[in-house]
Amino acid sequence: MIDEALATRIPEGWKPPVRVVECVRMLERFLVVRLVADAEADLARAQAEQARAYALAARTAVAEDEREGTLEQEWALRSWKAEIAAVTNTSRQAVAGIMGRSAVLTEDFPLVHGALAAGEVSMVHARIVCEAGTIIVHDDPAEQAARRQLFVQVVLEKARSTSPGRLKDFAIKQAERLTASSLEERYEHAMASRAVLVTSEGDGMGSLGGRHSLPVLTAIDGRLSEMAKAIIAARGADSDDPRTFHQVRADVFAELLLTGELTTCPEVAGITAKASFTMPVLTMLDAQNGDGGAFDTTPALLDGVTPIPMSVAKALAANVPAFERILTHPITGTVVEVDRYRPTEAMRAWLRARDVHCRFPGCRLPAENCDLDHTIPASEGGPTSLVNLADLCRWNHTVKGSTGWEVSQLPGGVMEWTSPTGIVLNDVPEPRGVTFGPSPPGEPGVEIGGVAYRVQPQGAEPGPAPGGVPGPALGPALGPEAGLDPPPF
Repeated sequence: MIDEALATRIPEGWKPPVRVVECVRMLERFLVVRLVADAEADLARAQAEQARAYALAARTAVAEDEREGTLEQEWALRSWKAEIAAVTNTSRQAVAGIMGRSAVLTEDFPLVHGALAAGEVSMVHARIVCEAGTIIVHDDPAEQAARRQLFVQVVLEKARSTSPGRLKDFAIKQAERLTASSLEERYEHAMASRAVLVTSEGDGMGSLGGRHSLPVLTAIDGRLSEMAKAIIAARGADSDDPRTFHQVRADVFAELLLTGELTTCPEVAGITAKASFTMPVLTMLDAQNGDGGAFDTTPALLDGVTPIPMSVAKALAANVPAFERILTHPITGTVVEVDRYRPTEAMRAWLRARDVHCRFPGCRLPAENCDLDHTIPASEGGPTSLVNLADLCRWNHTVKGSTGWEVSQLPGGVMEWTSPTGIVLNDVPEPRGVTFGPSPPGEPGVEIGGVAYRVQPQGAEPGPAPGGVPGPALGPALGPEAGLDPPPF
């Protein structure tokens, strides 16, 4: 790219200094990265126009059915779907799906469609926001619209700076807090659909899929992984076992289901299922407000990410010792305590509770499967402390140590990454619940202990508002930077 442009202007036989060559290569990398980003923005704008066209087709077809009195039969809509499918060389089912999603995007969530049209978010981001937004329902249409608008404003801001995988978890958590429907009721209804299905595939292979409670499936997945790791670790130097980690997991899965026990490797004895879930302290203690209702109705979070009914989390906390409880502060949403029924190294547990996943921007590999990395390498004098440790997946751990990426850890566990081309990206630990901070004097808020509080903006540091407004006396300050003593090491 740059080489071709310069080739006609560089005198024959000229050998540029190494430093000049390196600068040119880095400039080329920066320009290519920007070219990719611009292409993605152009694609988003084109998909926004596609959504507008499909939604227009759907509205026009419905209007035609209304005029003809065939709304129930949908003759016009069926005809439109068939014609569009024929012209675009796709199936009617695909056209129907795009029409439905486009109508939701353009009519129910116009702000999301506007962000897509501006190239600020991708279609994948937009679809995640819309799907999570439909969780928000209310008997009063005006209230439902207001809640969805608030949801979109918060989640769109997040969508502009994170990957679709992280956005999905964040969006669902925000929607659960705003909807008037009960997660408990939806969970009970969904549990009726649990099933196990076998799908036939080519080459004599097949897939076995199970639909069940997410905490149960997460624990099963974790146990399979731990057993596979134990089998691989038990291999001797002269072992002729060529199986990969995933192949061992599949074999363990099959043997356990067929025989009820694993007899081929004694090292797996005693390995049980495990998972962690996050619960606000006052909810765990069944604290109530002045009206006798629950003080905090925030759902529990499985592995710090996925909302699950509080009743399920409480039952697990009381009856299943292999699960891990992570308690959070009712005001700041930060981690207060990690409580393991089966003791492990406490520092790792505290950091897993804070990080949830790999701390490289956009990566979602669970912290359970990550390496604990020294932000400042120990070889350079970096301390082994909570303010210098973070979870990184093996891939990104290698990227950090072997390429031009740089990272520093700021107060509150914020990871500031700088790419080889100088682009700065911050990865901020998300609070496990709604975050509140003291309201400035004269502004409205929820009064607690004589101090008014309001929802804290994302990324804001919890603490006194300007003017020295004191916080409530709710125990010690939170987080390692604020003086919280982590579990004893």
